[in-house]
Parts: sequence; C-alpha cells; structure tokens
Amino acid sequence: MKRLLRILALLVLAGTAIYLPFRPQWKYYRQDVPGGHTRTVAFGRPAVFQQIRWTLVGYGRAVLRPGDLPAEGIGSPARPGETLVLATLRAEPLTKSPRDFQIDYSLHDRAGHSWSAFPWHTTIYPGSRDPAQVMGLVPSWAADTFELVMRHQHQDLSPALGGPQLVFRR
Repeated sequence: MKRLLRILALLVLAGTAIYLPFRPQWKYYRQDVPGGHTRTVAFGRPAVFQQIRWTLVGYGRAVLRPGDLPAEGIGSPARPGETLVLATLRAEPLTKSPRDFQIDYSLHDRAGHSWSAFPWHTTIYPGSRDPAQVMGLVPSWAADTFELVMRHQHQDLSPALGGPQLVFRR
C-alpha cells in the first residue's frame, strides 16, 4: 500500500512539475486562440462571421473567361482529374468602418477530405452588390460534393487554429 501511495505521489509531482512551467504559455495561447466551435449554415441562409453577414448563393465549377487568372495561390488544373470550383457568396458588412480580418478558406466534403481555397475577385465594401467568390482546386469526383468552410486566421498562426468555424452546406 505504501508503495502504491509513493508511486501515486510521484506521478502527481511529475505532472505538477510539467504543468507549472507551461501554464503561462497555455494561458496566452487560450487568450489568443479561442476554443473551436463549428456552425453549419443551410444553403441560402445568412450567417454572421467576422462582422460580415455571409449568404451562400452558389456552388459550381469555375469558368474562366479569356484573360482571367485563377485565384492567387491556385495554378491552372495541372493534373488530369482536377477541377477548378467556385463558391459564390453575398457579403454584407455590418459596420461602416473597414476592419482588418483574416479568413482561412477551405473546401471539405462530408467524408473528411479537405482542399485549400482562396478568395477570388472578393472585395467587400459597405453597400457593394458585387458577390464574394472563393475558388479552389478539387478532384473531379468532389466537384459536386464540396462545401465551403471559413475559419478565423490569427495573424500569428497559419493555418488557422481554434476559433469559430462556419460550414456552408449544399
């Protein structure tokens, strides 16, 4: 019994010795990176994210007109079986003054696959009627099943960690 108590006391001391030095860093991390939670939004329904009301108005394959380039960060479909896709949103800022924000966009399917996505022709101004567009490159088999995911991207973190996540369903 004494031996078991000694082992238990040793484990408690070791855990405390490990925890105490990292406590300030953990506190700083939790303040900078809030806990994650996911909100899902049905197609055509608005959701507020980063002081902007977003409404998904369309998913589809991207059609580039002559002279158009894909979003920065995406090359042309270089490999067979890849498709350039586009999510189109209506974005209405809820504040008059511009606000710096960083959003990490990605495309997911319900099976858990994930692909990078980037804003394309997306400039959001109060009163603007121009749609916000997010472009990505996915395998052809996912072109009809992908969903857009937005996450807050902290300036010191890349890719986004923690914080709210918004998923636009099909």
